[in-house]
Amino acid sequence: MVLLGMKCSLIVDQLLCKIASVRRPQKAGVWKRRAVALLWFCLMSTGQSVQAASSDAVSAFLGHWEVDFSASEHPNDKLRYLYEVTLSDHRRRLASGQNRMGESPFQAMEDLRGLVNLGRLAEQITRTSVLEIRQFDETLTVTRDDNFSLRCDLVGQVQREGLGASDCRIKDQELLFELKLPGDVVITHRLILSQRRDRLSMATSIFAGGVSQPFTVNRVYQPFTPAETGFACEYHLGKGKVCQLGTGK
Repeated sequence: MVLLGMKCSLIVDQLLCKIASVRRPQKAGVWKRRAVALLWFCLMSTGQSVQAASSDAVSAFLGHWEVDFSASEHPNDKLRYLYEVTLSDHRRRLASGQNRMGESPFQAMEDLRGLVNLGRLAEQITRTSVLEIRQFDETLTVTRDDNFSLRCDLVGQVQREGLGASDCRIKDQELLFELKLPGDVVITHRLILSQRRDRLSMATSIFAGGVSQPFTVNRVYQPFTPAETGFACEYHLGKGKVCQLGTGK
């Protein structure tokens, strides 16, 4: 639990540093409250409900998975693409007079700023390079390196608290986690197994009120067997995947 708390604090601290540059104090305050809410969910690690699923459906996800960088999206690349698409869409509507509910240039700029903030948050919660999916009794846990774990109570009920609610569902080869946070923010993690069960796609989407579209990052993972010794790899911005010879514990 202490390690989980440290990881959560690191995520939110970095997020708050990055959004400190938001020009409008009111907007910065909103995103700070959202970051605190995210930290609360990390530390609580509430049990999440799932509708009855067969043991085969659950066991297919179990094991160790490492990211395939060549098949995965990077948040910065996705942000540049969505920013250009959203900016072009606003320019087209403003030029043609096809505004939604009297949209103004100021509202369009706020939408773009909101999209940038979603991208910064997505960068923090999708940087995981290794997953370990385990089942203990009726609890399914997705442990993510350098991030907080996702937990699912296979027989529980939806947890609804004063600060939000969490839920999860398993259907066929799909596992969905959903976190509903204050400030009209919803974060979903959708894990989908390939037909051959040799690839695991994890699509993380962030929805927020006041932002015209969600921000989604797709990461692809492949199974691997941990070794006591071998190469330990990490992903660094600007350097990509960097590996070094590890030592057994």
